[in-house]
Amino acid sequence: MAAKGVYENVKQAIQDLIAPDLERIKGELAALRAEIGAVRTELKAEASGLRSELRAVNDRIDAVKDQLEHTNKRLDEALDIRERLAALEARVAARG
Repeated sequence: MAAKGVYENVKQAIQDLIAPDLERIKGELAALRAEIGAVRTELKAEASGLRSELRAVNDRIDAVKDQLEHTNKRLDEALDIRERLAALEARVAARG
């Protein structure tokens, strides 16, 4: 029975010694969780902003692509007209 009393006394003494450190560590963990939560919120906001910017860039790329397609079509039409004019000039020259 005396051994159990000594064990309980030693156990209580150890708990009394480490209890303040455990509470400090718990407080530090809570602070770290709060910081991690704040960083997570900031990262989500930045990611959302980047997604918006990426959408804007993609829209601009699509607009440029459409302009290039239009320009290519106009160039094809101009080349066709040029070829027709060259053929017409050749026929006129052959007759004359």
